[in-house]
Amino acid sequence: MTHCNTTPRFSPAVKRSTQAVLLAVSLLLLSSCGEKQAEKAAPPPGVLVQAVVQKQISDSVKFLGRTTAINDVSVRARVQGYLLERNFEEGGDINKGDLLFKIDPESYEAALAAARGSVAEYQAALVRAEKDLVRYKELGKKAFASQQDIDKAESDKLLVAAQLQSAKARVEEAEINLKHTSIKSPIDGRIGRAIVSVGNLVDASTGELARVVELDPIYATFNVSENVMLNIQQNQEVKQKGGPRKFEVKLELPNGSIYEHPGVIDFADNTVNRRTGAVVVRARFDNPVKLLVPGINVLMLLSMEEKEDVLVVPQASVQEDQAGKFVLLVDQDNKVEIRQVKLGRQYAGDWIVKDGLQPGDKVITEGVQKVRAGMEVAPKQAVSPFANSQGGAMNEPEEGQKQDQVQESKESESKPEVSEKKE
Repeated sequence: MTHCNTTPRFSPAVKRSTQAVLLAVSLLLLSSCGEKQAEKAAPPPGVLVQAVVQKQISDSVKFLGRTTAINDVSVRARVQGYLLERNFEEGGDINKGDLLFKIDPESYEAALAAARGSVAEYQAALVRAEKDLVRYKELGKKAFASQQDIDKAESDKLLVAAQLQSAKARVEEAEINLKHTSIKSPIDGRIGRAIVSVGNLVDASTGELARVVELDPIYATFNVSENVMLNIQQNQEVKQKGGPRKFEVKLELPNGSIYEHPGVIDFADNTVNRRTGAVVVRARFDNPVKLLVPGINVLMLLSMEEKEDVLVVPQASVQEDQAGKFVLLVDQDNKVEIRQVKLGRQYAGDWIVKDGLQPGDKVITEGVQKVRAGMEVAPKQAVSPFANSQGGAMNEPEEGQKQDQVQESKESESKPEVSEKKE
């Protein structure tokens, strides 16, 4: 009996394809093993952390304000005449009583002389009227003068006395007009440019000849909303340390510097502006070197003198989701933890922490996009611009430290996020 061989026969091409498939599978398995070894050998991602610190801060608020002069005087002519002199340097400092302008005084000197002549004339007439009255009274006693003559003499005396009084008033008026030909500074301060030049005819309708402003001290006025004003007044009523809370007032100048002399609030308006809903408040500042001039736009910094202890975290460490604000912590085992926090207001680049953190907790400030809860990380201390609990500035890190942190952060971000896989 003949047996047939049922083993399939493959052509050489099929055999070569089978060998190629087996080789590819082998390479794939070897690659998978290599990836698992790489996963196990990959270091934890690096992150920058910063400790939660406690600071002493004071409640503060900023307002836009403008400097104004305590005394701002418009110098004007009070009598008519031609300007003969200008006796000041434009933009210079002057004292009270300094001669600024001189108006031609000739006509006013003549008017004063005429008024004084009238006074002398009426004084002589009064002497004669008094003597006539005495004479008529003596004659009346001897029945040589009627009562009508005596009454007329008395009336003449009173008339001349009144005319003398009017003449004296004209003298005073002429003296005042003559004095006003010398225009003097009414205050100490700094004078601006001369608006009217010498040789022009001026009078009371001419307008401003120059302007003088007093610079020391100087005011700064600002508008406070009605809500803030009510809060300030209520805080003032709260007794702390045996007395009401006091404010410290400072100026931030347009160049960002803080004016060295603190101010004092000396006025708050008694009504709220119906259009803006704000109250005008004014503070007074010493200005001994006359650095401040009227019209400067400034920031008013109002803060409580009493300080309070608060916890702060960097703004960069705070994130937010549907559940609210949270931070990523690194625990003692270098594991990442999510912590929900309750925050207050921002202060000097930080968030004030109301609840959820303790002093010393390490929050991630850089590298949060590379990690998740429960992951092991390689933390490195970030350099904070706020070093101590008193709110002072920390020493700047040296250049080498900065470069190391930047380089490490870049290296960490360049590594792919790797998750552990169960074999």
